[in-house]
Amino acid sequence: MENDTDTFEDLLESLREHSIYSDTEDWVEPNNVWMRSLRPQAFKYTEFEKIHSGNIFNYSALTINRTLTALYEQDFLYLPEKSIDIVKDLKAVYNPEIRAKKAKLLPLLEDKALSFLDDMIHVDGNWSKESFVEYINEKIKDSTTGIPKSFDIINNSDCKELLAQMLLIQHAVDFLPESSHMARFTKGDYGETQSALFRVMVDEYGYGKHEVKHSTLFKETLRSVGLKTNSHAYWMFYLNSSLLNNNYFHAITTAPERFFEYIGAITYAENTFGPYCKETAKLLKACFGKSVDTRYYKEHAHIDGYHGTMTLNEIIIPLIDQFGTKIIPELVKGIETSGALQKIMEDDFYAQVKWMNNRPKFVQLAKDIKETVLADIDNIPVALLDEPQGELSVAHVHDGDEFCIVDSGLLRFCHGYDCFTDLGPGDCVVILKNRMHGALVLSDSCQYRILSIGDYTKYADYQV
Repeated sequence: MENDTDTFEDLLESLREHSIYSDTEDWVEPNNVWMRSLRPQAFKYTEFEKIHSGNIFNYSALTINRTLTALYEQDFLYLPEKSIDIVKDLKAVYNPEIRAKKAKLLPLLEDKALSFLDDMIHVDGNWSKESFVEYINEKIKDSTTGIPKSFDIINNSDCKELLAQMLLIQHAVDFLPESSHMARFTKGDYGETQSALFRVMVDEYGYGKHEVKHSTLFKETLRSVGLKTNSHAYWMFYLNSSLLNNNYFHAITTAPERFFEYIGAITYAENTFGPYCKETAKLLKACFGKSVDTRYYKEHAHIDGYHGTMTLNEIIIPLIDQFGTKIIPELVKGIETSGALQKIMEDDFYAQVKWMNNRPKFVQLAKDIKETVLADIDNIPVALLDEPQGELSVAHVHDGDEFCIVDSGLLRFCHGYDCFTDLGPGDCVVILKNRMHGALVLSDSCQYRILSIGDYTKYADYQV
């Protein structure tokens, strides 16, 4: 057990002792609902700086957000469909040692991951109930117009099914344990507001009928397009921003003093999610045809309009009447933060599906600049890798553009979920800054190099 003098780095490094945080042997986890690969072997080589607008999609940010979600979810119960000894399993994955580390690590990780939101969102001025209602109605109106630009890439892609699956994977981090964050604030005793919030949660849980529970409907969507339904089968393909948004809702629901901020955030989310789900259902039908089950998204397109009105009129307005206008800045902070995170998620996802869709172009780009890059190799940091068959590099990102070249063997380069390019001797690919990727050795062994070129445009006369 760690002691009181352990540093952040010591505590983080100690997570290596727990197998649920180690690397997996495949891109997808088919059965184990507790695995949360964190690439712990890379901790000692990583400088974990605070997240800010300039490094929000960098490697250290991804690792911080992965670790935060993994530790927060020590409070969530996950059970597999089958287990030889479930009691033993639960005691192994939920234990006092991890909880003790979590208690020390969470404040440090939260500060690194989420404090930039406090710096970014400033709320002041004199508010009245009337000015707040006018503000939130205008805010919701502005946010529910238009189709996400990432949807345009998917609709126009030759591999639209694959990119649509990547979208569903981003949804899975929150939709599978749906409303588990909210459940934290349905505890306690605080009057009619508590009952109103509980009614929202009960809707999400299908009024106790498992077949219509919202996460059950989402699993049917996953199953209908050939994806696995266990949490978190696609852990390594959750984007940085998807985890960041998830962690924000963890943070504010584990801190009762941030209750009013949460009410603002969830009201905004409920009001904007319905129109988004309507467009998502259309997108899925365009990608997969009649075979896709879109009941989850159609249900939310319907019910979230009701929830949005309810959270405003039956929760927020009564709270203002009860406690006065001093709570309004907290409500607005939640609304503004939720809106900012939605934009960050769309920007990140757009960049990822564009990278995946353009994978042949990045292979061609590498061929075009190969000679120039190798001529400059003495001025470029180079990682030499010699790996055996089956060696899998857990999906991750780099802080700058990289040039990957295979010297011997066969390497399966991963641009995103189920999105591969096989590289043999002499083959190469440019890895775009901040884009999720990984690799798997297919031959008996493989020697390859990763050249940190920083910005590929230094070597190319065009941009992808």
